[in-house]
Amino acid sequence: MAGYPYRTLFMWSATLALVWLVLCSPWSPGWNMVLAVLVVVVALVAIVIATQRTRARREATRHVLSAIDTALSSLPADVKRNTPLVLTVSDAERHPTDGSDHTHGVLDDAFGADRVRITDAAVWVRWDDPARLMHLADALKRWRDGQGPDAVAYLIAADKVDSQAILAAGLKRWRSAIGEASRAVGYALPVCVGVYAEEAHAAADGCPWFGVSGGSSLQIGTLPALIASRTAQYTQFAIPMEREPRAHRSARLDALTRWTCSAILPAMTDTQRNSQPSHIAAFGVTAIEGRQTPGSLYGQFVSSITGLTLPTVAGARRVCPLPEPLIRGIPHQPARQALPRAFAHGFLCLAACFCAAAAASAWQNRALVERVTTDMARYKAIAPAQDAARIDALKSVKHDRDELERYASSGVPPRLGLGLYRGAPLLPLVNTLIASYQPPAPPPSTIELDSLSLFRTGSAVLNPGSNRVLVGALEMIKTHSDKRVLVAGHTDSVGIPDRNLKLSEARAASVRDWLADASGIPSTHFAIQGYGDTRPKAANDTEAGRAANRRVEITLVPDCRDDRATQGHPACSFE
Repeated sequence: MAGYPYRTLFMWSATLALVWLVLCSPWSPGWNMVLAVLVVVVALVAIVIATQRTRARREATRHVLSAIDTALSSLPADVKRNTPLVLTVSDAERHPTDGSDHTHGVLDDAFGADRVRITDAAVWVRWDDPARLMHLADALKRWRDGQGPDAVAYLIAADKVDSQAILAAGLKRWRSAIGEASRAVGYALPVCVGVYAEEAHAAADGCPWFGVSGGSSLQIGTLPALIASRTAQYTQFAIPMEREPRAHRSARLDALTRWTCSAILPAMTDTQRNSQPSHIAAFGVTAIEGRQTPGSLYGQFVSSITGLTLPTVAGARRVCPLPEPLIRGIPHQPARQALPRAFAHGFLCLAACFCAAAAASAWQNRALVERVTTDMARYKAIAPAQDAARIDALKSVKHDRDELERYASSGVPPRLGLGLYRGAPLLPLVNTLIASYQPPAPPPSTIELDSLSLFRTGSAVLNPGSNRVLVGALEMIKTHSDKRVLVAGHTDSVGIPDRNLKLSEARAASVRDWLADASGIPSTHFAIQGYGDTRPKAANDTEAGRAANRRVEITLVPDCRDDRATQGHPACSFE
């Protein structure tokens, strides 16, 4: 038996979900791992449930399928497809037969001890358990290689229904069971409702079935008039001696039809109920040999419309004929192979996975474009004077450039691919922006101040107006506060060399003190050096040369404690 491959479809869906998480997910690896474990657990639980349901279905229907195989073993092999198969159900009635109260129903009178009956019209399968009707329907569909049951025959003995509550409960139970069976086989099972009225001597002329059947649902309101016209013909064409009994039977069957159309069929086709309404494709009534029961719901209905109380008439043990003529009017169900449907569902899962991958790719491409353009905009917004901030922003842009170049050379990953990649146009823009970076001009290494503008001849005390001369040096020091400051004094060769050396050092100290006080930078950040006349810029034999040699030089040097000191430069050397 080949059925719908639920377990294979569950594994296929789980595989697609795992592939999506690995290749296309926009979430973090931690979340992907959690979701992957969840997918595996859900798939395993679904497979276990499907396996248990398959075993339960096989166990519940094993004896019925064995009985069908035994009954059909002598018939041609294609009888399973060419002969309609009808599930026959009914509620058991309780009535005394020999002084005891035991369960006896229509199916007992129609099937006897058999579970399967084969007639010219169909193969009839008896079923008593509404809770497992869906299992039987699905098992028969597998047994017939995708061709499910052709109909459900619901048989009712009107004279044995004596409780409205029991009738309503049975109708609700079987209506729900037929709806679940329809969902199990994938189509609405046609329902044939056959109702029996018991009367004495009904078996003498073999009462036929009066009803209607077809592919579409019946109109309940038209059934009483339709069946009344057919029973009238049944009476009219009888021989004179049979006309009166047939007229009585016709009236009884007319009342039976009206009772069924008011008490049973509306409950099975009501769209307001919770369960799926039954598809009533055939309906018929007939009279069988038995005992009329005035206390039944049907007997009470007859009394209410006629004003007469029917007498209890003893009859022989009833034999319920199966509604073969009604089944002939129901179309044969075509084969519905499970494999094409499973392939279609698998393709839908694949299409859903592709759509989810495309959506994730579009979202991640949008995030990539926003990140790159944001990094570029942040770099452009920083003023050139803030070089440290520009360098940090440029690092992010270079990281984006490296990522885009990797995608261009090695291929776009699936999470960004699927024809939605939007990073290629950004790469030239990023490269252009990186190439446009220009480092700021290096600070002047030395500021040279004329000693005559700062000091009087032979003095190391700053002149009152020397502040204006020192402002430029002060601004340079504040701008590069991370550098150390070397203040060096120089003199010409006039005078005693030792005195010139001490004078140059004292002048350097005066400038250092003023700069430290004006900038707020600790004096330890400064270094002084007096060179006297040992490092002349020009010859001392002219006045212009001696004026050039009288100077104070302020030089910025990297801090020896700063790891960023220029490699190869003596950071703390002031020689």
